[in-house]
Amino acid sequence: MPYINIRIGAILNDIQKQELFKITTSLMNTVMKKRREVTVVHIQESQASQWSINADQLSPNEPIGAYVDIKVTKGTNTAEEKKEMIAKTIKMLQDTVGTIQEACYVVIDDISGDSWGYNGQTQAMRANKT
Repeated sequence: MPYINIRIGAILNDIQKQELFKITTSLMNTVMKKRREVTVVHIQESQASQWSINADQLSPNEPIGAYVDIKVTKGTNTAEEKKEMIAKTIKMLQDTVGTIQEACYVVIDDISGDSWGYNGQTQAMRANKT
């Protein structure tokens, strides 16, 4: 039940957003082995001036600030899958939105099955039903 939050220090056009939705969902399916139909992608846009690196406020003519948070159920992915997902997420951002800041982070949060809910049930409860 992956949830991906892409925070970006730019205002994207609809084509860029659709590309991020499509590629992120595809990567979650092919790299992380998650079902497409339960993959949620959320894009949060902000002005460049709302980001800083080394206490320096970014401007629109600099590389774009970005942060991606991926939440998955603990124990469902290998270290190699996570490594590949992080690398491909950075490439996706570069290909879709342009040059990004070097200080761009992708975080994969492994959430315990008893702390991660889907449709009113924990993942642990759902796993025990199968």
